[in-house]
Amino acid sequence: MLMQLMHAKQLAIIVVGLGNIGQTWLRDFAHRLPASAYVHAAANSKRLWLWPLPVNYREQRETDAVDQALMREITTLNERNQPVVVLDLTASKRVSRAYPDWIAAGAHIISANKYAGSSHPDYYQQVRQALSDHQRYWLYNTTVGAGLPIQKAIRERLDCYDQITAMEGNFSGSLSWIFQQYRPGDSLSRWLRKAADLGFTEPDPRTDLSGMDVARKLLILARDAGWALELADVNLQNLVPAALRECSVEQFWQHGELFDNAFDQWRLQAFPDAKQFCYIGSVKQSNSGHIDAEASLVPVSADSPYAHLPPGNANFIIRSQQYQHNPLIIQGPGAGPEVTAAGVHSDILELLKQL
Repeated sequence: MLMQLMHAKQLAIIVVGLGNIGQTWLRDFAHRLPASAYVHAAANSKRLWLWPLPVNYREQRETDAVDQALMREITTLNERNQPVVVLDLTASKRVSRAYPDWIAAGAHIISANKYAGSSHPDYYQQVRQALSDHQRYWLYNTTVGAGLPIQKAIRERLDCYDQITAMEGNFSGSLSWIFQQYRPGDSLSRWLRKAADLGFTEPDPRTDLSGMDVARKLLILARDAGWALELADVNLQNLVPAALRECSVEQFWQHGELFDNAFDQWRLQAFPDAKQFCYIGSVKQSNSGHIDAEASLVPVSADSPYAHLPPGNANFIIRSQQYQHNPLIIQGPGAGPEVTAAGVHSDILELLKQL
């Protein structure tokens, strides 16, 4: 009862996902929360714990009631008229399907998870409708650019009655880091492994290599710009050879030579003289209103802005009716658990301003 009274007016934070981003936020930012917020609980795929985490939480048994325990905590907090936010720091589609239930139970949501924002239009509208019905907030600024103010720039343009016409960038922080390091003749799988070890890739690196991560980010920004787009509309270049697309993650890592050979064969056929590459995504609206979106690996010249970015940094170009010939350019770190966790914390502070 004493703890309930102490936290009665505070924003209760429930962390879902204890991987790289979740652990980094808990380590670097949880203790820096303002007095108006506190960590209430944390959960991984095995179970939910009330804060603080037990020292041996990684060794504790899995339970079958994580989803129910999470809903119970949200409902209990809401019944006390206490604000609650769920931080979805997973890369799980299954977790993202719970958003309408969380919202209906009383939770705001902050996402680093891209699945809901890039989901089928029917589900996306279901989430938006739930937010409207229950007057809850959903912040997801770390889903694109690891917290760079890309979505903020889009919102500001729209708030000023401007219209977005095109967006372009090296949307994958992991692929950007890899190809800023890679030079023709290198083992691409070696740079991929280094990126994974640094926490730059998704848990399954084929999500990055397939271009699907870029497609999801393009879709999120397109929707923020007010455009109707689906994942199937994005023309993607998949860097994963067909023979390695259906195997397990472990098997994929075991076949680095096959991966390297397939990539080198494509490179020599498509761009034999290229010195440097960048995986670039773009989405634009034609004068007729048609939306074109694509993502592919392209050679970049020495004078390209993509050629001289520091490793792991991103370059985003936003064109609008007011910024058509002199576009908005946003550069900065586009990957990594530290900058993503910082972006999540920024979203928490923004939510506190809205409450």
